[in-house]
Amino acid sequence: VKQSTIQKAINIAVLRRLVEVALSPLDSAVADLIVGAFFFAMRSCEYCTVQSSDHRTRRLCLRNIRFFRGRTEIPHHDNISAANSIAITFEFQKNDVKWDTVTMSSTQDATLCPVKAWAAIVRRLWLIPGTTPDTPVNKVQINGICFELTSTLILGTLRAVVEDLGPGILGYRKADIGT
Repeated sequence: VKQSTIQKAINIAVLRRLVEVALSPLDSAVADLIVGAFFFAMRSCEYCTVQSSDHRTRRLCLRNIRFFRGRTEIPHHDNISAANSIAITFEFQKNDVKWDTVTMSSTQDATLCPVKAWAAIVRRLWLIPGTTPDTPVNKVQINGICFELTSTLILGTLRAVVEDLGPGILGYRKADIGT
């Protein structure tokens, strides 16, 4: 009998714990990226560096992220925290869909909000010297060193949180999830 390779979907408890245990700048960057990606049901190749040979999907860059207050776009260098919606344009996806824009509204949740997560990512990125609209969303600078968050790091972080919460709370084990 062939075992199923279908991954379990992480739930809100995992996201909340992920944010709770984010104590370092790296932890916070990872948590923001995972929370932001969750709301848009992103594939890992859309928000982080993967080791796959399939390079059809374009990773998101700053140019793909737009914030709105009502129908008015808020520039990245303005008060994006005042936005009540975010639009992300996926340039090219694995399913061959091009230039697909998905919009999400802000939530009233203090921790889990797509606008807050992506605003934190955008603010962090613009603090890195040399950042341009083409900078990928998974770039970080920690102690003066720039690097990109990888799917391996993301998966390790998610699995550590799932292991911490345990199957008694979640109904699944760390081996049951992916990015």
